[in-house]
Amino acid sequence: MKRWGNSQTQVVLFVGLAILGGACARPRPNTVRTSIQPAGRQPAIPRPQPANIRAVWVSDTSKLDWNTATAALQRAGFNTMYVNLASGGAAFYPSQILPNVSSNVGDPVAAGIRLAHQRGLAVHAKLLVTFMYKTTPEFQRKLAKTDRVMRDEHGHPIEQAGYDWLCPSQETNHTLITSIITEMLTRYPVDGLQLDYIRFNENPSCFCAHCRQAFERYLGRKVRRWPADALSSPDASRFHQWRIAVTTDWVREISSIARSLRPGLVISAAVVPELDRAREEKGQDWKTWLDRGYLNYICTMNYVPELPQFDLRNRQNLMTVGNPRQIVVGIGSWKFKQMSSLQTQINAVHQLGVRGFSLFSYDDAAERNFLPQVTAPVPR
Repeated sequence: MKRWGNSQTQVVLFVGLAILGGACARPRPNTVRTSIQPAGRQPAIPRPQPANIRAVWVSDTSKLDWNTATAALQRAGFNTMYVNLASGGAAFYPSQILPNVSSNVGDPVAAGIRLAHQRGLAVHAKLLVTFMYKTTPEFQRKLAKTDRVMRDEHGHPIEQAGYDWLCPSQETNHTLITSIITEMLTRYPVDGLQLDYIRFNENPSCFCAHCRQAFERYLGRKVRRWPADALSSPDASRFHQWRIAVTTDWVREISSIARSLRPGLVISAAVVPELDRAREEKGQDWKTWLDRGYLNYICTMNYVPELPQFDLRNRQNLMTVGNPRQIVVGIGSWKFKQMSSLQTQINAVHQLGVRGFSLFSYDDAAERNFLPQVTAPVPR
């Protein structure tokens, strides 16, 4: 493993220490921040990107056999991996910021990326921004105790599979995510950064004390009944608008910092394909993120096995976005029992002229060994 220079280590440690400074409310959106550039390290030169993406998502990187995976993907005609390197509460590599939950010795991620590149596969670092997937109980309790997690209307932490979600409105959580991105992009020669879970939870949220303060600043007045007014009064629509503004500002911030660290870096986001639902339920306005240039493209999580509904969503996304090169269609391969039906969806995407497709997930493909039964067609 290549060891970091002292100056670089000090920078990452300095950023990481900021997360210990206590929670504070997030200022009103459009706050300008200074990006971070580690000392003593030149940004990596971007590698050529595949013209047409044929990708898989890797969910549990602690179980990833890089040699087996890259060989199988190369044989099946794939050229891109979106590899989960960190969540909002855990890292799958030796991190100085987050608990390292990988049981592997050394740094298999570094060797794995080199191997992937040798076999013609691009590797994008995927970050589960708000979801604290695989975090340790100690780290989760620490953040819950300092009120840095999303809360429902009853004040309870929102959980998924036993893991909390980071509150998107808090500056300390933004600093944490900035430090993770800084660490990943300066440690590994990844070909891109993908943001996943860059959103509020689909359950009504977030109603922590910090969100109340930030929403009141957004309104310019106090909220008399909290959270009732944010749920059902005329303020409910303003609450949705505020959540959209919070996530949009966070994407802008992440994009600016990542590209200052790595000029030319490709940035994408995994998103809910129905724009109205994404905005209303999750504060996820991916159309604006594309229009403002924060992202190079989106990966639509179009996880429906029925071909008519799958095609309809894809065509609606094309009409909404306008530019087919800004869409990678996510396919829920785990939902298919017949690989011929999965191949039909892959072929349907191929005919659309979009940037490409991605299967969720490689984890399932490895467990069921279905990659030999599908092909990733190469455009003529």
